[in-house]
Amino acid sequence: MPMLPVSLPSVWNIPVAAGVPALMGQSVSAGVQASASVTVGSLLDDLQITQAASQWGIFTQDGQRVLTSAHVLSADMQSTWRIAEAPLEGGAFLSYSKVRMSRQHRIVMVCDGSEAGMEDANATNLALDVLAGAGQAGALYVRAGFFATLEALEADTNLYAVITPEKKYDSVNIIGHRWMREARQGITMPVVEIALQEVRITGSTQFASTRMPQGQQIQCGGIAYAATSYADAGEIA
Repeated sequence: MPMLPVSLPSVWNIPVAAGVPALMGQSVSAGVQASASVTVGSLLDDLQITQAASQWGIFTQDGQRVLTSAHVLSADMQSTWRIAEAPLEGGAFLSYSKVRMSRQHRIVMVCDGSEAGMEDANATNLALDVLAGAGQAGALYVRAGFFATLEALEADTNLYAVITPEKKYDSVNIIGHRWMREARQGITMPVVEIALQEVRITGSTQFASTRMPQGQQIQCGGIAYAATSYADAGEIA
């Protein structure tokens, strides 16, 4: 098979970016602009990550993040209405009511061990400095604390809120979780799916109690009428 000649360009189109060696014909100012562009892009990425952390996830009623040592990968919400039915003759049925069921939420988070799980910025920076010197042991400590916090949240009865940029879903409680680890996604980065359920808040009925309930007088709430007897005296034996 004959080899076809491939023509080479007279001038190479090499992009100017950080990490690319400077070539002939490229100015120093172009390299400075490339480095500045990469720096600004990194700052914008960090800003977007910070804003996303405050707009997505599980929060307390006063707006504090519950699991700060993990990042949200996805959020899912299911809202269901159920129609009550009753069977009739001839295989028919009757629909007579429609009620709303409790919302179900699924939040998928990843814990990479890069954050200490503290809301205070100074405490977080101090903890990160300590954990950075520990290397892999520090990341392991963060992940262990994340799972311990998650198990404690499952056992409590406090109400939380699932926040998205468009809407806030109040009155939810964590009812379970499951985690998954794969080598292709990073064995040291557990992906955790957290299940939450809406808790319906209703009013409570209060009853007046007496010192001796067995001695409480019977109260009649209706009108009692005297009954008239029409029995004949001759019929009585």
